[in-house]
Amino acid sequence: MKFVLHILAKDMRHHWRENALFVFAGAAWIWQTIHPSGWSWLQQRELIPILFSGLWLFIVVRVVQGESLVGDREFWMTRPYRWGHLFMAKWLFIALCLNLPLLICQVILLAHAGFHFSSSLVPGLLFLQLEFAFFITFPAAALASITGTLVQWGLSVAGMMVYALVLSWLPWDKLPTALEGGENVSSLVGMFIIAPALAFVLVWQYARRRPWPARLAFGAALLVIPLIILLSSTPLVRSVAYPLSQGNPPITVSIAGDAQNGRNYTRSNSFSTAEISIPITAWTSDSDAFVDVDGMRITLTGDHGWRWQSPWINHAATFSKGSPQGTLEFSLPSDLADQMAQLHPNASVELAFGLYRMGSPHRIETANQAFDLPGRSHCTWHESDPDSGIIFKYLDCAAPFHLPPVVEFRIDSDTNTCAQSAGDSPLPAGHSATDVEYGSDLPADFDPNPVQKINFSYGNWLPLIPSPGNPRENLSARLCRGTPITVRTGSLIGKMRATFNLGMIGAEKLVKPDSDSSAAIRFDPKFE
Repeated sequence: MKFVLHILAKDMRHHWRENALFVFAGAAWIWQTIHPSGWSWLQQRELIPILFSGLWLFIVVRVVQGESLVGDREFWMTRPYRWGHLFMAKWLFIALCLNLPLLICQVILLAHAGFHFSSSLVPGLLFLQLEFAFFITFPAAALASITGTLVQWGLSVAGMMVYALVLSWLPWDKLPTALEGGENVSSLVGMFIIAPALAFVLVWQYARRRPWPARLAFGAALLVIPLIILLSSTPLVRSVAYPLSQGNPPITVSIAGDAQNGRNYTRSNSFSTAEISIPITAWTSDSDAFVDVDGMRITLTGDHGWRWQSPWINHAATFSKGSPQGTLEFSLPSDLADQMAQLHPNASVELAFGLYRMGSPHRIETANQAFDLPGRSHCTWHESDPDSGIIFKYLDCAAPFHLPPVVEFRIDSDTNTCAQSAGDSPLPAGHSATDVEYGSDLPADFDPNPVQKINFSYGNWLPLIPSPGNPRENLSARLCRGTPITVRTGSLIGKMRATFNLGMIGAEKLVKPDSDSSAAIRFDPKFE
């Protein structure tokens, strides 16, 4: 341990200038985050965070290369250093000079947001330090161990940027669509390959100081990246991420229609393709279930053996007991769309989705200046600066480290307190608007700022309320002080796939391409 402290003290003396600049950048970042209006003279507000991150990498490279592991002419090799002592001293330096200042900055930001330090915050703070050590310090130190100077490290980073640019030119759009769950599975597989490779690089260099085996391992880790992208698009990974639902699916999907007009689908033409929109309802079998759709694949079958199937389409849509409406939208060639009226097509849709179980609803009164939400979130009403000439009230809500896996905020029209324009009638009862936010089960999201903001976005009232001034437009829902919020939080039960037979899609209704379809849930392969 004596040698570890000796090396640590030497590095502290040698790198005090970089450490002082890093602490100053951290203090500037805190001040900028707490007082954003005081930095209006700074055109690019990202400059301070970029400087903070750049200094982090610079210090990691400098301290690892302080006793270069490349070559055999370094003075330290004649000293009574053991590689384990040297390795421990370097990581102790990084923990004290980088992670500790970051930890202090995060505690200050949490306290400013109303989350004062307590034992409940310790797991999230420690997890954030581990995330930064794993995703930033670990790769930077591994590359520094196989390069002799800062210039070589920089040239290596430039080479990796060129490599990333070349990868971006490859025709990835020709691959099948990778859904979110498949990307997560392939990323996890890649992490279990890349992390051991980088660990080998570090340990090998400190123990053996033979750079070429370590460089080959580092290069092999880089080659895994395109393989991860390819893997995420494979049917195997999609099946692992979304296994087939066992038994009855948790939702029942059907085509929406009415007694007067029956079933109708809409079509809009765009160049050589037709955009087809099928209205659906998805009823959950459990009132506490919440379904988050990640993607879909639709199949059409008609007379005389006609069949057409779309590729998997990336998408985000949600269904719950209070919000079962949705729309399936997809593109197909115009000549095939022209045949649909004579072929009497039936539709089936395969959905890949996550199933959440929601907890009991909590009614939150928002009349007070400050109030709490489930999941340790905290909200405060603020008023804009009177000097700006426009005075309005806004709600600032934040959570420490992360939001719950899913949280649903609902407001109702009959309790809405937003002032109406002169001459407008009050909002009719029986309408609601919902905002859904997603978090994670991890102790903390990967973000230097541990305060996660909640930005409410409710969209239109459902069922739709036409605007009094323009019946072609619909009223948007707003949250005002005093409007009660019904909050439900949920946890992920699992991800799955299920196929639903929808039956005949009905008669075609042609619409103009520029028609407003603000209530539609869009499935469009052009935006995969």
